[in-house]
Amino acid sequence: MSQIILHILCEGQTEDRFASTVLKPYLKKYDVIVKTTILITSKKKNSRGGMLSYAQVENDLKLLFKQHAKKTSETHYYTTMFDLYALPDDFPEYSDAKKISDCYKKVETLERHFAEKVNFHKFIPYIQLHEFEALVFCGLAHLLIDYPDMKTQVENLQKIVEQYANNPEKINDSPETAPSKRIIKEFESKHYYDKPKSGAFVTGKVGIEALKSKCPHFKAWVEKLEKLS
Repeated sequence: MSQIILHILCEGQTEDRFASTVLKPYLKKYDVIVKTTILITSKKKNSRGGMLSYAQVENDLKLLFKQHAKKTSETHYYTTMFDLYALPDDFPEYSDAKKISDCYKKVETLERHFAEKVNFHKFIPYIQLHEFEALVFCGLAHLLIDYPDMKTQVENLQKIVEQYANNPEKINDSPETAPSKRIIKEFESKHYYDKPKSGAFVTGKVGIEALKSKCPHFKAWVEKLEKLS
């Protein structure tokens, strides 16, 4: 049986660290080997991280597909880990999807059109509702391990999850109320919030199974990945 390799194209360092340190060991149990790549921002400057346009995504995916096209001893699959928050408006059918009020139908519509545009049977699109930090909201108490003086601030954040029926994926995506913005706002008076470090640490403590139980869209994606082997 050929080896199953899953390439995850990540929006930035936060997603990359999560995929490398939390998702990778989990999927290893399913005989799926994870390899991560961060979006290229500038080839000239050799910089990565941050999504500027759909064209940038398309170029990076084509590069990944090309790199592994002739490796017959392995089976390569490809997925993404992008945020719905601040998704570039040139994404396939973005304007139509934006009119959909239900966040789950919206992100599923975007992913479907994304898959149609890429048009490759080994590609599994994933766009995080609404932002990676929704997963951090699944285990806010673990932030106190690194930030023990932030008990009140963590309690404030926990109240936000309750306002969304304990579904972190529904925490919305305006520049003021996106999940990461809410965390940063609570922390800024005392600490610099290290998104990549804390994101991987908290989600690692929570574990993939618990993340799946609290985040339906994330669950659907991970279960697709589990079945690749």
